[in-house]
Amino acid sequence: MKTNPTALKCALLVSAVSLCTTLSAETATPPTAEPYASATADSNLSHSDKSFIEKAAKAGMKEVAISESVLDRLVNPQVKQFAQMMVSDHSGANAELAALASAKGVTLPIKEAKYTDKWSKKNNEVDEDYMEEMVSDHKDAVDLFEDAAKSKDPEIAAFAQKTLPKLQQHLATAKDLKKLVD
Repeated sequence: MKTNPTALKCALLVSAVSLCTTLSAETATPPTAEPYASATADSNLSHSDKSFIEKAAKAGMKEVAISESVLDRLVNPQVKQFAQMMVSDHSGANAELAALASAKGVTLPIKEAKYTDKWSKKNNEVDEDYMEEMVSDHKDAVDLFEDAAKSKDPEIAAFAQKTLPKLQQHLATAKDLKKLVD
């Protein structure tokens, strides 16, 4: 029996795709009913550490989303520069946190549209409202990271300690800019 090389290659390709699809379906994680549900691969991860990761991720995503949504409507050049810094700094921290969360088996929350929806509709006093929000959010973030810096988990403590000075700087700058635009 003579075999057709093209037909043989096609059959092998179909078999490989079928195998990959089967393996992918078997290893896929099913969606959970809770939007912020986490699976802890690290059984030693405390509830407070898991909560820190989730809250920090949510806060970081919020800073980026709000800053991006107001950037083109900000009037004061210093406030605009601050918003650009928020996008850059928080995007970097978010990426580091995502890697830490993955290593700890924590599923991060999904980016929520409610942040951008609220801010995309604002047209008046955007600078003032934005800076007020940044002061409030960064006060909360500093408190959250100060607590996490004391974690018994060395990786979580190290991340919080590394990120905390930047958040404190953001808070101080936000307070100064808030006074400037009020």
